[in-house]
Amino acid sequence: MDWAAFVALAAGFIGGILGYLLTRGIVEDIGVPLDERGNEIAKLAAARTLELVLLTDAVLLYYSAIVAKDDLCTGVLFALFAMILFGNLAFRAYYSRKM
Repeated sequence: MDWAAFVALAAGFIGGILGYLLTRGIVEDIGVPLDERGNEIAKLAAARTLELVLLTDAVLLYYSAIVAKDDLCTGVLFALFAMILFGNLAFRAYYSRKM
């Protein structure tokens, strides 16, 4: 495996764990659950962030496929795009049944 890919993968994994632990610590220290308005703001922010990530990934996918013509980059971006898209659909289906 390429050294840069390993470093990127390790940084993403460690950053994810640290982000989770930091978020959990902040929520536990607050001690008060978010109010209704805070929950709605968080939902809207998450939805807009997902739209931004999908748009950015689609632009990068087209760039890597048409301009750069790099097959490895295109494959990685396509896998990321599919994961985000189908993950979003799966969560929508799950929560539509649950709620």
